[in-house]
Amino acid sequence: MESSVERAAANEARFREANERIREKALELGGREEPSPYLCECDVRDCTTVILLTAQQYEDVRSDSRRFVVASGHQNPDDRVLGEHGAFTVIEKTGEEGRLVEELDPRSRS
Repeated sequence: MESSVERAAANEARFREANERIREKALELGGREEPSPYLCECDVRDCTTVILLTAQQYEDVRSDSRRFVVASGHQNPDDRVLGEHGAFTVIEKTGEEGRLVEELDPRSRS
């Protein structure tokens, strides 16, 4: 049986993989400077909050496998808040969850 930490990490990884595809499509369409809709990468399985980010803002978050972008207020008490930017917050996963999300990062599997 999966632990709650494993479920949270798997859910965050799914949102991150979807955002990777959104970023690729935004760049394909020439949307480097214009904000595009990204999904909140929180651990709530049915979260549907959309966050507007430029490709560069998303890339800044993705510079570290443990970092995620979440809608403001969607961070957990265990998350390290790295920056609050109006509608979104950049967080870093720590501990066991941090290790798991690092392993699930599609960029680290390349």
